[in-house]
Amino acid sequence: MRHTAFLSLVIAVLPSIALAQAAPAAEWEPLKQVYKERANLEKHKQAASMAQELAAKYPGDKEAAIFCAMTSYYTAHRLPAKQKKEVALKGVECTKRVLEKDKTDYDARYWWAMTNFKSKEAEGINAALKQAAQVKAYLEKMIKDQPNRGEGYMMLGVLYRDLPGVISWGDPKKGLELLQKANSLLPKDPEVLLELAAAYAKVGNKDEARKAYNECINDSKAPRNKDWETEDAKAYAKKMLKDL
Repeated sequence: MRHTAFLSLVIAVLPSIALAQAAPAAEWEPLKQVYKERANLEKHKQAASMAQELAAKYPGDKEAAIFCAMTSYYTAHRLPAKQKKEVALKGVECTKRVLEKDKTDYDARYWWAMTNFKSKEAEGINAALKQAAQVKAYLEKMIKDQPNRGEGYMMLGVLYRDLPGVISWGDPKKGLELLQKANSLLPKDPEVLLELAAAYAKVGNKDEARKAYNECINDSKAPRNKDWETEDAKAYAKKMLKDL
């Protein structure tokens, strides 16, 4: 009887524990308001800081952790080296909380790789190249585990496209193939289209590059929580189209 009563108590308490792990909407709202203004670098930095605090306050909330990592990555991308590393590593910390519970979680693995590589970029070319080799193996494992997700193909394609072939494993043609695969799995994703266009341009196919840039501008759709990145991608596509 005592065991039955205890079990009933556990079952009753579990939902409240689960809810306690999720950041309430009221605490998301101030972050979202700042995040809407992230075209301004100071607002972007503030949004990253708020996202990091929210994820730390609710360590069981996967959405908060992934949002923290994503915002940290995009903010770090816009910062000078010293600040870049500090912000990117905050994103790494957020993904680790998810991976400690589920090392197979695709989103956490993806943003761990993104933020980790961004932090190494801040240390210079040698650190970035060394980390790129580790990220390559990591992404290949992600692709093998979940071949129908496009994010891993995209990041690996960008690395193949941009890394120098002489001192690293860069290969623009291989990069293009991977980005074409990413585009087939994530159709109309503005970020994928932007990277795909750059890959076509890299191998000298300007006609296909123009098509991809135009699709990004005219026919892409924003993924969840990436409205600003989408508008930024479209603006960048317009600029690159003029320069092509």
